[in-house]
Amino acid sequence: MQVIEHGIIFDARQAPPQRRFCSFTSLLCTADGHLLAAFRAGSSKDSADENILICESTDGGHSWELVWEGFPLEYAGVRGAWRAGALFELEPGRLLGYFTWFERTDPALPLSNPETQGILPSRLLLAESSDYGRSWHAWRELDVRPFEGVSATGAPLRLSDGALGFPYEAWKSYYDARPGTHHALLRRSPDAGRAFEPPIIVAHDPAARVFYWDQRLGIAPDTGRLIALFWTHDRQLGQDRNIHVAWGSPDGRRWTSPPADTGFAGQIAYPLCLGGERVLAVYVHRHDPPSIRAVLSRDFGRTWELAEECVVYESAAGRESGVGGQREFGDYWADMNRWTFGHPEACLLPDGQVLAAFYAGDTTAMSMHWARLAL
Repeated sequence: MQVIEHGIIFDARQAPPQRRFCSFTSLLCTADGHLLAAFRAGSSKDSADENILICESTDGGHSWELVWEGFPLEYAGVRGAWRAGALFELEPGRLLGYFTWFERTDPALPLSNPETQGILPSRLLLAESSDYGRSWHAWRELDVRPFEGVSATGAPLRLSDGALGFPYEAWKSYYDARPGTHHALLRRSPDAGRAFEPPIIVAHDPAARVFYWDQRLGIAPDTGRLIALFWTHDRQLGQDRNIHVAWGSPDGRRWTSPPADTGFAGQIAYPLCLGGERVLAVYVHRHDPPSIRAVLSRDFGRTWELAEECVVYESAAGRESGVGGQREFGDYWADMNRWTFGHPEACLLPDGQVLAAFYAGDTTAMSMHWARLAL
């Protein structure tokens, strides 16, 4: 496995100030070979002007065109901002967008309350496009009650019975001073996001000691089995644990609990199912040397070929904030706003190679990058 090409999807260094810091990657390869990258852009990594941009490639990822420049910040009469967007192809030429919108009525408030670590009110919204993301219609909303502080954690998946699965996570509201519990969740919809079944818990520690953050889900193309990877944090120790993994039934209703240790350290990790038992994890290695890496499993995530892993991107910024030692829980929110790379996603190309996308840069600008991997 090796990186054979790399390039830029969106150059934030040349962008206007409100698009200078990119993150929250989504990558889609459509049935007819179009590549679409959706991502968040703002004037900082936590800003009230953040919005969703979409770029398209029709030549296998070599060149990219900006085709969507953002939504109105106001939704339902309330000022807000768009934090994340993920894309899914319902059928050839018909896309579903899955978006996270946060209320920003007071633009001075940070996303996370520094006193409570709760987050601003949010909505999970859906819309459709029939022109590769150039226009959007048929808006609807995912009802997340009784959970608060929600954010989407990846694109919908087509489950074995035809239903769509919508992954998200739930935390606590902005002024809630209680310690808080975290849930990684999945909602099934039989009709492309108009009606939803009750939430399914993918991962949750009832003792609220271990948090399974930023779930990323993959689906085996031949069996429909699901795999989830988690950035895993031990709140009692004040440190990250290794990346953890869980497995789900093809209909998404049943998950192994608790998730298992993968044996390697990292944060957000995206599982790309390649067929059979093979899974490629593209993940953030924020420890020294700070990098984005890819590692292969041949037994559906039970063991990983760490000796053969590939460095997709290596940061030149040096050691990242808050890595390696015990950390106060509230400091993680500040660290996230300092980190200069992350949020990888990947898709399998028709020629059998893999395209990975992620954000990377420095304290002045963070662009969207791509890398092509030969397996």
